Amino acid sequence: MKGKGATRTSQSPGILSRLNTSGLLKPVSVAITVMSLVVAVVLLLLQTVNKPVTKLQINQDLVHVTKSMIESEVAPWFPEGYLSLDVQDIQSHLQDMVMVANVKVEKVWPDTLSILIEEERPVALWNGKNMLSENGDILPVAYEELQLPKLKGSNNESKLVMQHFLLFNRWGKRHQLELTGIQHSSAGWQLDFQTGLKIWLDNVAAMNGLQQLDKVIDQFDFTRIERIDMRYEQGFAVAWKDSIGQAQG
Repeated sequence: MKGKGATRTSQSPGILSRLNTSGLLKPVSVAITVMSLVVAVVLLLLQTVNKPVTKLQINQDLVHVTKSMIESEVAPWFPEGYLSLDVQDIQSHLQDMVMVANVKVEKVWPDTLSILIEEERPVALWNGKNMLSENGDILPVAYEELQLPKLKGSNNESKLVMQHFLLFNRWGKRHQLELTGIQHSSAGWQLDFQTGLKIWLDNVAAMNGLQQLDKVIDQFDFTRIERIDMRYEQGFAVAWKDSIGQAQG
């Protein structure tokens, strides 16, 4: 016989399970809420930052590359978001344009693309249909209105011709002679000056010929001379405009 108060009342296991589960759900719910807020804020920021880039800022000191040409080249990238716009891709594309020497592309918050272009500086016409830069690079255009010196030679020696042109041009300036063109061939270098004077130089010893001419140049009236040929091993030959004959140096 059981005594009074000996009976033990047991708790229901179902109630305990529900209490434990309820305790776990609270932090999970809070974490999900926080993550949702973070995602919403990030999406809002991305939407704010990644505005479409619709404006172009181009330097105004351009001569050969026009604004319309640049706009046409970058058109495939518009409209594009600020974050997703690939400035390196655009810069590489613009660098390939004729008459573009260097280019710098930057994004300017919030909706502008800044383009700074340095143009090629043509120094001479090349074989009547192209131009040469100061480095001797062939530019596949020709602007006759620029009235540049006319250089001729093989396409694979454009850099060599330009190097000699710069040397010959400096020599001409020292003697108040404007060099208007040069031609290079197996026969040597032909220098054309504005006065009508032509000077022929040896292929191998071109500058030696000019140095030799320096020694006697004060004795000549270049307005009367048609041609000076410095390709002789000993001395040089002079052809006069008035056809009075040749003088052997």
